[in-house]
Amino acid sequence: MTNKEIVLGVIRKHPCVTGAQIHNYALRMFKENITPQAAASIMRSYEAKGFAAGSRHPMTGKMVYWLTDHGKEELL
Repeated sequence: MTNKEIVLGVIRKHPCVTGAQIHNYALRMFKENITPQAAASIMRSYEAKGFAAGSRHPMTGKMVYWLTDHGKEELL
């Protein structure tokens, strides 16, 4: 399974996540190890293409990512 497939698998089940949450869910769901940095990098690349969006969490300051409607149509 590629890292992009792992990220999309997590996003299908958990639509609004941080890179660290993607890492944790990937371990639980797929028994695959993806670093939080790699997960966030994939989400940033989707964000640059208009497939995803992100915003800083007001309390933790961590980036939270989700798929846009266009991203849901194209990627899921």
